[in-house]
Amino acid sequence: MDIDLRDIQSLVARPPKATIVRYLLFGFDGSEAARTFVRDLIPRVAMAGADSMLDAWANVGFTFGGLAALGVDSQLLEEFDAIYEAGPDGHQLGDVPGSRSDPATWWEGRFRTEDVHCMVQLHSCSDDALDALTADVRSSADRGGITEFVARRDGTVLEGRSLGGGTLHFGYTDGISHPDVGWNDSAGKPGQVDFRMFVLGYATPEFSSAPRTGPAADLVRGSTYAAFRWIYQDVATFTAFLREEGPRLFPDLTPADAEERLAAKLMGRWRDGTPLVTSPHHPDPAQAAANDFGYADQDPDGRACPFSAHIRVVNPRDQALFAVADAVPSVLRRGMPYGPPLEGDEDDGVDRGILGLFLCTDLRRQLYTLTGWIERNDFSPVYNANRRVQDAVVANRALPGAVTDFVLPGEGRNGGPATVRALPDFVHTKGTLFLLYPGRTMLQALAAP
Repeated sequence: MDIDLRDIQSLVARPPKATIVRYLLFGFDGSEAARTFVRDLIPRVAMAGADSMLDAWANVGFTFGGLAALGVDSQLLEEFDAIYEAGPDGHQLGDVPGSRSDPATWWEGRFRTEDVHCMVQLHSCSDDALDALTADVRSSADRGGITEFVARRDGTVLEGRSLGGGTLHFGYTDGISHPDVGWNDSAGKPGQVDFRMFVLGYATPEFSSAPRTGPAADLVRGSTYAAFRWIYQDVATFTAFLREEGPRLFPDLTPADAEERLAAKLMGRWRDGTPLVTSPHHPDPAQAAANDFGYADQDPDGRACPFSAHIRVVNPRDQALFAVADAVPSVLRRGMPYGPPLEGDEDDGVDRGILGLFLCTDLRRQLYTLTGWIERNDFSPVYNANRRVQDAVVANRALPGAVTDFVLPGEGRNGGPATVRALPDFVHTKGTLFLLYPGRTMLQALAAP
């Protein structure tokens, strides 16, 4: 089976080629006004292939409450993914109550997650073009009495901007290991991921998704579920941690080299992207975008890439898994850093981090599996008896029972392990939405009177 990429929104087919992305959040009060708003949006929403011809374009996603507010038939809605309907669960995401990631504190306390019905993403490489499109969308909302929610206490909009070179605030290069998607059944290549992992309406016994069959599946064909995550990155704490622990762990290196080596051990790649598995002692520009490596044969004991390094947790590749895990989940990641770079080493109190979108067709099996692995590394026998260790970079250390030590095999005396005690929190969550990005047919149906 082949799918027509022109029927899916552009950000599903590939990462947006934009240097600025702006997020507008809306709530609907009446279905007719909401449908009129969607009708106004459609000409601005880029389907796959169209974004490259535009100065600025939109993508749009709806929460389950948003679809209900738009008047989608309740019998159809019953067929949708139950996790999507329930909305984000802090426990499943690792956003522990009482911690800085507590869902009760999301959106800086300005509104509730369930109040949001729609998120419009605006993309551009030009501030002027982005401002013009923003004004256009807000004008449509105003005409229909659509409520816009502003997530920041200072009244500014959520907006991501490229820092240059594909880097994030911790200094790592992002966007290296996107899945190679096979967009049809007839020309798939070895290693490609089936499009049914990311596009609804084509379910099979092997690649299940909801709605599975019938009118509801017809409606969502070409659509995609997504989790939007507003993640703060504590750059000052991260920098101080590297500066303190790097020289202690690697006394034979210069302080600067020791910091870089520890940063690589935490991530599993050097900050330029070079995998530790293929170049364990130094970054290699020729391998900065390398993805052709595994762990089972190349690094079975974690001496190059520690078992709890971020990229080894979220993509253990050919590493052995327990039967309950059955397969490595795959999601499409789209994101952009937000906030200015930290100048100096001291925390300046400025909000910065990443605005991330994670696309899939099964939120439980794909998204929640990964967030569970991040918070508790219990999915592979390589963790032996201690299966409460966590992802070294993005886990929430407040999780009850979590072991917050980070073990570096082969880096201690006489070739034994070295251990970093009590990893700090480097990130925390400021907001999460579960969304559905409709395909062309569903968008048109949502806009119909």
